[in-house]
Amino acid sequence: MEDEDFFPSLEVEELLERYAAGERDFRDTYFGDSDLTGVNLSGTDLSESDFTSTNFTNANLSRANLSKSMVMSATFECADLSYANLSGSDLTECDFSDANLVGANFSGSELFTAILRGADLSGANLSNVGLNVADLVGANLTDADLSGASLDSANITDANLTGVKNANISGAIIYTSTTMPDGSVVRNRQICE
Repeated sequence: MEDEDFFPSLEVEELLERYAAGERDFRDTYFGDSDLTGVNLSGTDLSESDFTSTNFTNANLSRANLSKSMVMSATFECADLSYANLSGSDLTECDFSDANLVGANFSGSELFTAILRGADLSGANLSNVGLNVADLVGANLTDADLSGASLDSANITDANLTGVKNANISGAIIYTSTTMPDGSVVRNRQICE
């Protein structure tokens, strides 16, 4: 999945026309550097595709399948990815600020240096996810599964970790108030050991 030479390319207009006509299977397609701001692609199979540097701001990708995709440096600000499947994807440097990620499946994905500020990850599957140096300030991780996840140097300041399953927050950074899995609140800057 290196570049568009390995994927058939699809223009945004054609994608939207085919989606409007009822097509939902767009696997193995190149969408890199596309502007998909505000589009509705809910329930679509976009697996094993390339979305490098694509803009999905305010897009509806609820219940979409983006598994095993290259999605590096894409923007998902305020997007709806509730119950989406992003497992096994490279989401390095993606921006999910204020996104709805309720129940999303990120298992086995790489979210290195991703921005998840204010994102709602409640009930999300983050098992075996690399969240190193990720920005989770103000994120809601209520009841999320973090088993096997790496949070080295991740900023979880003001995050809600209530009910988080199997969280190992060693190496994570907390600057002010963060609600821990047991409901306790940690205050002041510290690096979890």
